[in-house]
Amino acid sequence: MATTRSAILVLVTICFLLAAPPAYSERRGFFRATMTRNEPVINLTRAAHKSRQRLSILAARLLDAAASGSGSAQTPLQLDSGVGAYDMTFSMGTPPQQLSALADTGSDLIWAKCGACKRCAPQGSPSYYPNKSSSFSKLPCSSGLCRTLESQSLATCGGAGASASASGAVCDYKYSYGLASDPHHYTQGYMASETFTLGGDSVRGIGFGCTTMSEGGYGSGSGLVGLGRGKLSLVRQLKVGTFSYCLTSDTTKSSPLLFGAASDLMTGAGVQSTPLLKTSTYYTVNLTSISIGAATTPGTGRHGIIFDSGTTLTFLAEPAYTLAKVALLSQATNLTRVPGTDGYEVCFQTSGAVFPSMVLHFDGGDMALRTENYFRAVDDSVSCWIVQSSPSHTSIVGNIMQMDYHIRYDLDKSVLSFQAANCETF
Repeated sequence: MATTRSAILVLVTICFLLAAPPAYSERRGFFRATMTRNEPVINLTRAAHKSRQRLSILAARLLDAAASGSGSAQTPLQLDSGVGAYDMTFSMGTPPQQLSALADTGSDLIWAKCGACKRCAPQGSPSYYPNKSSSFSKLPCSSGLCRTLESQSLATCGGAGASASASGAVCDYKYSYGLASDPHHYTQGYMASETFTLGGDSVRGIGFGCTTMSEGGYGSGSGLVGLGRGKLSLVRQLKVGTFSYCLTSDTTKSSPLLFGAASDLMTGAGVQSTPLLKTSTYYTVNLTSISIGAATTPGTGRHGIIFDSGTTLTFLAEPAYTLAKVALLSQATNLTRVPGTDGYEVCFQTSGAVFPSMVLHFDGGDMALRTENYFRAVDDSVSCWIVQSSPSHTSIVGNIMQMDYHIRYDLDKSVLSFQAANCETF
């Protein structure tokens, strides 16, 4: 009889443990997620077109910030179909509802399609259902996140003419991606709070946009996770201070996305660090010079260069681009040059080619690139330099150039660090 009771007790205990929700992690803990490239096969023609679109909007945002004198851009970044970007896998709610959404270092707001969302893009991807979660709640106009949106003219409260402190009013938002001339790229709904699950850890009280209407292209996922420097981003709301990722060069495999203590895995030889420019709303650093083979050319000057997860190609403002291109051509005289296309100005026959080395010199650290970070095959016989000229002062280190590097963003100390790594071993 005692044996039977013991067996029943063990069985009940096992069932309880299996049914228990994920452990809630304290803030400043260890969080791990994964990212998957939403276009595994990199089409360089499409990459050139979409990367230039993103560059133009990003540059316009910086001009908007400079004109306003606020130091921060008010217009969210356009993500036209998310080509070449990365989707993050996570869960929302109690019990957890698994979703995927674009991971974007260039914007802040977290949002997901809510309910049936018949007027949302993209159609066909899973939605989050608030009525199926016991931890869901709407955010009032008095919340800090709502006031942040209101300060950027991206939220309204309690109807026309109502004040931000309207009693019981829900924070409605419309977050437009792009410029005023593009009214067909936005997400709108109301702000809410929910439990987010990253890997096996859950965190209560993350504010997000519960989207009831959206238009435009956002890849194949269910929304967007902002990883920027602003108060609305997941990084700031987790209060972890740091996050990092390591983009594997095998684009068919997932890449690790680490928050807080998890990002401290960057140790040992080869760790390089450079300050983030405090004058930029993006993850911008000072590119002091560029080495192409034996030649060294000037960097991008006071405007710096942005590390961006959502841009595929790398862009250099003038005169940095032309000087680097001339240095490259002067040291590739033994290679057979062929006409470029789609903005790729330096292309060679691939057979037997050994390309000059390329090193980015930052304020405090050097990034010695693998050939695959800056030369890519257009077809079986031609490879092109995947660095293009920027028509503005804006320069970008794109995600191909970041592949096989562990990139760490320390928002508390305002430092960006990087280290060559095998991303599949994390």
